[in-house]
Amino acid sequence: METVSKNIDLKKAPKLKGIGWGIIFFFTSIIYSTIPSFLIIRYWVWLNSFPIYTLSLFMLFLWIVAIILVLIYIVAMIRAFKQRNNPEGLGIPSGVKGFGLVSTLIIFGFMLIWYLIFNQIAFFSMVPP
Repeated sequence: METVSKNIDLKKAPKLKGIGWGIIFFFTSIIYSTIPSFLIIRYWVWLNSFPIYTLSLFMLFLWIVAIILVLIYIVAMIRAFKQRNNPEGLGIPSGVKGFGLVSTLIIFGFMLIWYLIFNQIAFFSMVPP
C-alpha cells in the first residue's frame, strides 16, 4: 500500500515541477517585457532631448536585449509546460532557471518594498524629469 502511494507521488512530482517552472518563466517574461517597454515609451522624448543620441541608442539596445530575454523565457515556459511529463527532466539549462528565479524574486521584492514604503508601484510611478 505504501509503495503505491510513493509511486503516485513520484509520478506527480515532475508535473508540478514543470508547471512551477512554467509559471516562474511566465512571470519573468512579463517582467522583462512590460517594465522596459513602459520605461522606453515614457522616457523616449526625454532621451531624445539630448544633443548626443548615445544614451537613446544605448537604451534602445537594452530594450532589444530585454526583448530577446522575453523570447528566451517564453520558449522556456512553453518547453516547461510541454516537457512536464518527461521523467528525464525539462531539458532547460540550470542557468536559465537560476537567472529567471533570482531576477523574478529580486524585482518582485523590490516592487513590494517600494509599494510598502512609498505606496506607489515601482517603475510605473516614475516620471521623466
